[in-house]
This record gives sequence, C-alpha cells and structure tokens, in this order.
Amino acid sequence: MTSAFLIALQLAAVGILLVFAAILLLWAGIALLARMTAPRPKPVRTDDLEEERRRMAAASAALALLRSRMQREFPLPPTALVSAWQAVMRAGRLQQRGPVR
Repeated sequence: MTSAFLIALQLAAVGILLVFAAILLLWAGIALLARMTAPRPKPVRTDDLEEERRRMAAASAALALLRSRMQREFPLPPTALVSAWQAVMRAGRLQQRGPVR
C-alpha cells in the first residue's frame, strides 16, 4: 500500500470517529436536557387521595342523575307507511337481487 492511501484511510477513520463522537455528544446533551426539564410528580398524600375519591364519587353520582333525567331531544321517527305500489316494487327489487349473503 502506498503512503498516500494509508493517509487517506487514517483521515477517513478520524472523520468517522469525529462524526460518531459528535452524535454521541448531542445525544447525551439532549438526554441531559430532557431529564433536567421533565416535570417532577408531586408527592402524593393520603388526604389528596381521599379528596380525589370523593370528587369522583360526586361526579359519577351527578352523571347518573343527569342520565336518568335526560330525555331524547329528537324523538325516533314513526314507522314508515308504505303504499301497496311501493311494497310491490320493493319486493320485486328484492327478488331481482337474490338472497342476501
């Protein structure tokens, strides 16, 4: 191998190492920033849990009461009345199509 080729290989190896070192450095910096800026959970006290249970019970009771009193805003439409002519035409169309798969 010639000395120029060896120098080119060394330069390529140094370049690759620098690229991977820069990527690892960026990755470590991003991980550090994410860890530092992540919101920390508040310590849970038993009083808070009991209060939360009471609120959930009150909300579920209010929802059940609302659903029991709620009426439909839009009543269901009445059954469609079909004339004899329409019934014959519809039956003919059903027979043309064949059985439902």
